[in-house]
Amino acid sequence: MKYFRYRSTNCFLVESSNDQRLLAIDAGWPCSLYEYGRALKSTGHHFNQIAWAVVTHFHMDHAGLIGEFIEKGIHCFIFENQEEAIDPMERMILKTYKKYKNIDKERLIKVRADDSRAYFEKIGIHGEVLITPGHSPDSITFISDDHEAVIGDLYPIGLVMPDDAASLKSRELIKAKKVENVYPSHAPFFKL
Repeated sequence: MKYFRYRSTNCFLVESSNDQRLLAIDAGWPCSLYEYGRALKSTGHHFNQIAWAVVTHFHMDHAGLIGEFIEKGIHCFIFENQEEAIDPMERMILKTYKKYKNIDKERLIKVRADDSRAYFEKIGIHGEVLITPGHSPDSITFISDDHEAVIGDLYPIGLVMPDDAASLKSRELIKAKKVENVYPSHAPFFKL
């Protein structure tokens, strides 16, 4: 798995085994497509190689470019716990970013997390998505077959309060998948 950082967010790339096309995990800040593309070049890839995208959750620093991704022909996936988070995110973005490109929800590809592995296999991506609420109800985690997990903003285990049942359950789901390397969006990477 490759990653690049721009502004304060790590964005991740998974290469298809079928060809050199990429799955982007997290789609960066609103109105920053060229900045995203320049930062992506540090991985040795180019923006035009991105064929698909998922976001770990719909906050502006993770999903701010989804509308522009769709406009550029990138197939953007959405999971069953995520759709309700789009409108609140967009209302917040539009307060600051007047040129923001709204997400055409009709063009999102709806996939159930339980079906993600089979769906991804068809496009040469070896992994799956788990629903992992904690940071936000719409949070997901991408887990590769190489035992790597992109967790977005899910809290590090040392910061999870004992009464935070959602985060604790999400951590157990990730651990049960025998994850070795964990990639948060804003914190240092760590091993389980």
